[in-house]
Amino acid sequence: MNISWIIQFLIFLYPTLFVIYQLFLYKLSFNNNYSFEDIKIKDYPFLSIIVPTKGEKISVIEGLLNNISELEWDKNKMEVIIVSDDTEDYFNEILKKIRIPSGLHVFLYRREKKLGYKSGALLYGYEKSKGDLILTIDVDSRLPKDALIKSYYRMLVNNCDAVALQWVGYSENTYSKLAKGIMASTFFASKALFEGKEKINLSVFPVGSGTLFKRKTLEAVGGWDYNMIQDDLEIGARLINKNKKICSSGVPIYIEVPDNFFSFFIQQTRWAMGTGEVIRNRIKYILTAKVSFIKKIDMLIHLLQYTPIIFTFLGSLLLLFSVMIAKHDLLASPLFLFWGFVLGVYAYIIYEVALKLGFSRKDALFSLGRVSGFTVAISPFIFYYFLKGLLSKKKTYIVTPKGGSKVNTQYKIILVIGIFGIIYTLSAIIYFLNHYYFTAFWLLYYAVGFLYALITFNREL
Repeated sequence: MNISWIIQFLIFLYPTLFVIYQLFLYKLSFNNNYSFEDIKIKDYPFLSIIVPTKGEKISVIEGLLNNISELEWDKNKMEVIIVSDDTEDYFNEILKKIRIPSGLHVFLYRREKKLGYKSGALLYGYEKSKGDLILTIDVDSRLPKDALIKSYYRMLVNNCDAVALQWVGYSENTYSKLAKGIMASTFFASKALFEGKEKINLSVFPVGSGTLFKRKTLEAVGGWDYNMIQDDLEIGARLINKNKKICSSGVPIYIEVPDNFFSFFIQQTRWAMGTGEVIRNRIKYILTAKVSFIKKIDMLIHLLQYTPIIFTFLGSLLLLFSVMIAKHDLLASPLFLFWGFVLGVYAYIIYEVALKLGFSRKDALFSLGRVSGFTVAISPFIFYYFLKGLLSKKKTYIVTPKGGSKVNTQYKIILVIGIFGIIYTLSAIIYFLNHYYFTAFWLLYYAVGFLYALITFNREL
């Protein structure tokens, strides 16, 4: 097979098809109307809210408890279970200083035997809980006042076994262009992956923060698997295999998004590794699920969400290896224009989303540029961690380093990014001197992402 065909498939065709599919789902989401008129709940079931936490400020935990205390629900039929993986000293400090709102039943536990990471904390909380309904939520997430009753109403009306709330990003850092860009892309993805999918009866996966489960639903699969990193995808695959119905709620949950380069790096590489691990360990549950072939394909596409970034990176490596031996312009193809057009449509829609979220035109442009540049810059690391999750049985949870270790780690990451940026730029120049203008232009475009991150990362720390 001609090497140029392989490269064009990796860089143009494969990623573009993914983008088109997301655009299609996003378009469908506009025709999905949720009705919450005249909600009347006569008998509230007992609700357990599980909150895993580690290293969070006490004020952040208190913020969530205050938020929960304001939610519409019978507080006599609600418990909040906080599962801490903190040191014994810090846990005791939390017990001593935390202020719990009046009337809210809160139980704080510290896992002394830490099996797994977040999945293990959720399993621990689930085993301690007594609710007929289980809500999982991150400590920095926030819910609108009517989120619980609307989600439960949706569960009743549509006979759902679990209901996933829809992520809406927020950030306390009003100056971070990165955070604003992630907020826009999160809104787009949430609309597409929940409302869009449900419109054509595709399977919806739970979310890591903001899924309401029936207890018997979790009992059917034995709760979370503490061996797995990506708690939402892994339990989602097993629930779908058991013919459990997971619904979109049409109800927002406000999720704090990364506001600096390193947090973004940690989040994305952790998710990439977790997704690879889920593919390795849960693909059999999807393939053997008693659902339609189309649903299986869609679920596989969902799990392959990082592969467009990875394939583009692999294609770029092939261009580097071919720089001295190429006999023609490897990217001179109608696919170049097709890719550029679809990417332009996608960028414009995200830009419109940013405007709808209240960002200025300048902020919308710069924030989307920053997210795009940073995503390109971390693509080698996404490839590495996805491959690690896919192939390695060794469980590794990427944590945020502290102090001197943090500075040293950041230095190494930026050094790698800078090296890639320089290599791609030099390769673009060589292709240009050989009159291979399509390849030269694309490589320069790709190099800009690395160089942009190299120059601007310290503005997002």
